[in-house]
Amino acid sequence: MSEISTKQFIINTANQLFLENGYQNVTVVDICEACKISKTTFYYHLKSKEDIILHFYDSVTHNISQFLMSILERNNYWDQLMKCFECLIEEAMKYGTDFFSQMMISNLKEDYGSYDMREELTNIAVTIIKKGQEAGQIRNKNEAKSLYQASAYAFLGYEVTWCIKKGKFEWLDEVRTALENIYDVAPEFRKNN
Repeated sequence: MSEISTKQFIINTANQLFLENGYQNVTVVDICEACKISKTTFYYHLKSKEDIILHFYDSVTHNISQFLMSILERNNYWDQLMKCFECLIEEAMKYGTDFFSQMMISNLKEDYGSYDMREELTNIAVTIIKKGQEAGQIRNKNEAKSLYQASAYAFLGYEVTWCIKKGKFEWLDEVRTALENIYDVAPEFRKNN
C-alpha cells in the first residue's frame, strides 16, 4: 500500500468504527486492530485519532458537490440548494454529536480549517442561488456568495445547538426555516405550502 492509500484506508476504517460504535468509544488501538497495523504505522500516517475527524467536511462536501452536479439541470433551484444542507445533516447524524463536538473542540483549540468554506461546494451553491434568483424562487437579490456564506454560518450555529442538545433538536426543520427566511423563498417553494 502506498502512503496515501494507507492513510486513507486508516481513515475509512476509523470512520466506519465511529459510525458503528461512536467516536468516544473507539480508541487508536481499536483502529489499529481493525486495520491490522501497528500503532507505529498509525502514528506514521496520522497524529492522533482526532486528526481523522478534522478534515471530515473535505470528503463530504466533495461527495455533495458531485451529487449536486448531477441534479443541476432540474428547475427547482431551491430544492437543489436544500439538498446540499440536507446531505450535510444526514452525514452528521450518521456520526453523531460526540464526533462533531470533538471536531468543534479541536478547532476551538486551533483552527484546522474544518469549518472553512469549500470552494467546490461554494461555487456550485452560488450557481444554484443565482439561477434561483433569476427564476424568482429565491427572492433575496443580495449577492449570491454573501447569501451562501450567511446560510453556511447559520447552518453552523444550528450544528452547534444540535451538539449541545445531544441530538435532541430538530436540526433539519430549523435549518430549513432559517434558510427559507435568509433567501426569502417564494411561498410555493416552502416546505409547509
